[in-house]
Amino acid sequence: MSETTKPTATSSEARNGFFINNGTFSGHFTTPDGHAYAIRKLEPREVTDPRTGEVATIWGGYATARERDVAAKDAMLQTDFKRTGQRPAELFVPEARDIPLYITLRNQPGKGYTDIGSFWNSTGRYTILARDLGGKNGLRFGGDVLPYKSSEVLEAERAAKAATEHPAGPDGAAAHATLAKPKPGKRRTPEA
Repeated sequence: MSETTKPTATSSEARNGFFINNGTFSGHFTTPDGHAYAIRKLEPREVTDPRTGEVATIWGGYATARERDVAAKDAMLQTDFKRTGQRPAELFVPEARDIPLYITLRNQPGKGYTDIGSFWNSTGRYTILARDLGGKNGLRFGGDVLPYKSSEVLEAERAAKAATEHPAGPDGAAAHATLAKPKPGKRRTPEA
């Protein structure tokens, strides 16, 4: 008899990777929903920021779902977008230029990643955090695909986290004062 394992948060996080081969710049990724996509070819493009005049290299390319039913829904989304040009208002700001099924990686280094990207399909919008591996282990990029969160949602999560870490009020002040007191037997000033 074989045992079935239930997917856990760690196993689902391991499944939603983003991989681009170094030689062909093709690859694949899996969304947090479990849908696998193939990337035909990621190509570098130089773009100029109209506000600052700074030239930056972005990587972009189309992705195709490996499952037929998901690919059919994505094709309907793409056809509708070509006809109307409308993006979901809850996922995009009015001046957004994202195209459905198109991955865009911009060099924006952060904690643990070198590039941040976006992708949207018939299911929703995703954020890609990728590291430029420069050919290490045959990969150009490797990273994670995460559900998209608006800046308002991220700010609310940060505020909630800060509130739980540093509670306000008399209990929080007492906890802070307790932490600030020196422990018995320890000196605050170094000896000369």
